[in-house]
Amino acid sequence: MSSALSSTLPGTLEPDLAKVLDYWKDLIRSENSMPFSDDVDLSRLPDLSPSLMLLTAFENPDRFRFETAGDAVVRDYGAALAGRFSDEVPQKPPLEEFTEQCLMTVARKSPTYFRSPAAGYARLVLPTWGEGHVMTLLGAVTKAP
Repeated sequence: MSSALSSTLPGTLEPDLAKVLDYWKDLIRSENSMPFSDDVDLSRLPDLSPSLMLLTAFENPDRFRFETAGDAVVRDYGAALAGRFSDEVPQKPPLEEFTEQCLMTVARKSPTYFRSPAAGYARLVLPTWGEGHVMTLLGAVTKAP
């Protein structure tokens, strides 16, 4: 595992990632540790939609299918992602170590953070609950110094 991938969020997140994290936290009901999948509505983050991803998490085997990937993510990655599994696409910027990050997010049932100073971006992956397991992952990518 790269030192750039962490299950501990940094003290200060990049502003766009902080907005996504705040949105995710606002969706949490009562004493739950994460929001429900059906509460996520990407249209509530219109300014950030180009940098957002939504993935379905499957179990046995653990796999992650892109349901949506914002225009900036697709542009920076260089290929369409919707409908593809994370383990079927090359792990290159802005998706370096992405499958590993998704696996960590599901295993810990908590947000994970990845930063690539060399490629100049940071990424956040947030779990959501449904049907008795982490069902959907909300991802966001932003430029980072």
